[in-house]
Amino acid sequence: MQRRVFIKYTSLGVASSVIAACTQNTSDTSSPGKQQPNNINFGKLEKTYLTLGYVGLTDAAPLIIAKEKGFFSRYGLTVGFSRKASWQDIEDGLIGGRLDGAQALYGMPMQAQLRSNAAPMVALMTFNLNGSAIALSQKVWEAGIRPYFYYTNFQEFADSYRNYIRGLGQPPNFATEAKASMDTYLYRYWLAAMGIDPDNEVKLTEIPPQQLIFKLQAGNISGYCVGEPWNQDAVLKKAGFVASTSRDIWRGHPGKVLATMQAWIKDNPTTARALVAALIEACQYCDRAENRTEVVQILSQSQYLNLNPDAIAPALSGKYSYSQLDGNNNLISIPDFEIFHFQETNYLKKPDTANYPWRSHAVWLLTQMIRWNQIEQKEYPKDADEILNKIYPVEIYEEVAKALKLELPKDKMKKEAATAFIDKREFDPSQPVAYLNQFELRASRTQLFALRTYE
Repeated sequence: MQRRVFIKYTSLGVASSVIAACTQNTSDTSSPGKQQPNNINFGKLEKTYLTLGYVGLTDAAPLIIAKEKGFFSRYGLTVGFSRKASWQDIEDGLIGGRLDGAQALYGMPMQAQLRSNAAPMVALMTFNLNGSAIALSQKVWEAGIRPYFYYTNFQEFADSYRNYIRGLGQPPNFATEAKASMDTYLYRYWLAAMGIDPDNEVKLTEIPPQQLIFKLQAGNISGYCVGEPWNQDAVLKKAGFVASTSRDIWRGHPGKVLATMQAWIKDNPTTARALVAALIEACQYCDRAENRTEVVQILSQSQYLNLNPDAIAPALSGKYSYSQLDGNNNLISIPDFEIFHFQETNYLKKPDTANYPWRSHAVWLLTQMIRWNQIEQKEYPKDADEILNKIYPVEIYEEVAKALKLELPKDKMKKEAATAFIDKREFDPSQPVAYLNQFELRASRTQLFALRTYE
């Protein structure tokens, strides 16, 4: 195995000291219907107190920062949080009406709307791009497997890892946070790109994010794919190492979304716009380099992630550690490890932002759900554009973005270059069926998906 010399990107700067206000709770109360800042007024709010749900991950930052830094209150909203142990709790809270909105898995609204007992859940904006990783156990390290960038190329890593998997004699146990997670589909994509069948050569199980580290330490699982800070927590505790980040699999993939129910939007259209505006501003705040040390300190507090700041900081500082099992930090500079609003990269250019609810992202996810028989639809639906319009509407986001003087993309769909994916396979969202039929490894190798393209 030849270790490759990797390129050190210019890292994001972070403040040298923690801003004093980060240890204080910014007041999040205001009188109902308060005039929004910058002369933005969407109208009288139908509801001024909201209960929002989240799971303890770094990509909950927009919600937490919107409260702590007063963005909610600036738009006349008072917010109470309901921290949930699992994504099923988030889904149940939204559908049951106990939550007004929530940080949610990118695929949760789609799966909710496409199953037999359909629920009209929608996603109003995206919280982040990238931000996750695949952690493997100490036992895998001891077997000789290393982070992918140690190898000359991905194919060399794939050969080593595939041989390791098949040499075990039985499928190893791997975990993801939930079936609807983008991380689950990226993990499947990663395995399949190496020629490993995720349905037959590994045992995939769902475990809530905060429990993953304990399962890894106990030897119950060989690895997991999840958002930060749980991969860095495994590195710090020397329970495992990071084999690959999610941006290595798809650079610029969507992470979490703001989800709510269609009935809630109908009853609270002005409040929905105020909520989106506050969260866009919070995402902008999270992405400013000078704020990231403060964001880390806020997230680490006991009422939020309740975790060592050292486990949270790498994803936000751009100084990411793949392993400490050899006694070194193995740091690599990844300034775009997690993007909350905008950072210019080879896959994100102005006026595109991370928060825009790209229709093309939804098309990609739908192709993968069909590829792995994860939904009842066995072929790409003829009315896919209508379906996705309901699940990932853009109207509210676009209206709010214009009010905030944000330039909008010229199109809801964008091609993803071959260089964005680990298998160097281009994604053209206008040709979803042709894209699907490229994959030899899928739930049914002989299946050909019905022809259908966007007009």
